[in-house]
Amino acid sequence: MLEALLTDLLPQDAFELQYRIVPHSAERVDAVIKYPNAVLPIDSKFPKEQVLALFETEEPQKLEAARKTLSEMMKSLSKQIKDKYIHPEHGTTDMALLFVPSETLYFEILRNVRLCEDLSKNKVFAVSPNTLAVTLHAVSVARNYYEMAKGVEATILEVKKSQQHFQNFETRFSDIGNALEKAHSAFGVAGTHLSRFSSAISRLTGMDTEEIPPPSSLPTRDKNLPLS
Repeated sequence: MLEALLTDLLPQDAFELQYRIVPHSAERVDAVIKYPNAVLPIDSKFPKEQVLALFETEEPQKLEAARKTLSEMMKSLSKQIKDKYIHPEHGTTDMALLFVPSETLYFEILRNVRLCEDLSKNKVFAVSPNTLAVTLHAVSVARNYYEMAKGVEATILEVKKSQQHFQNFETRFSDIGNALEKAHSAFGVAGTHLSRFSSAISRLTGMDTEEIPPPSSLPTRDKNLPLS
């Protein structure tokens, strides 16, 4: 019944049957529900034979004896579950579920306030087929939201990466613009200097700079003539 509920209500990768919690241990819990950072142990217990009176009689004395037996057994089983399967150091949650595949037994546990308190002290909580189904449905919905959130988170991360790339491009584009602006300014200054230099040459030679012949066409001085 536990396997059927898990299979019907959760994706295959969201649970595992006969799960070994402590490495190299022979103990295996009946099932675990897988969360991102931990697993929730679920162990199934069904002491029907020891408390058969709860199903077959209305005699007060037999019912009372059966209820006492049930309480003692549940407390002992919860202690075993705590010792065997609640190990946060090995990746479990700090609690476990005790699956009772009978609504009658679950009702008897629930009506015993003292027993519920004892189970809670061991961080073990009883669930019936109906309550486990509700729990698994909630887990499934939460898992879907978690997967959706991961998708949104991945999208936001990609947007942030794109934004960073754009900022880097914007910075480089700005650097290039500044360099071009400096080059343009330098070109303007060089043009001004060139114009002044051209005017100076014209004044010295009495010629327009465009009329000055290239160096190769200028006459050369005879080396044997003395300098004047």
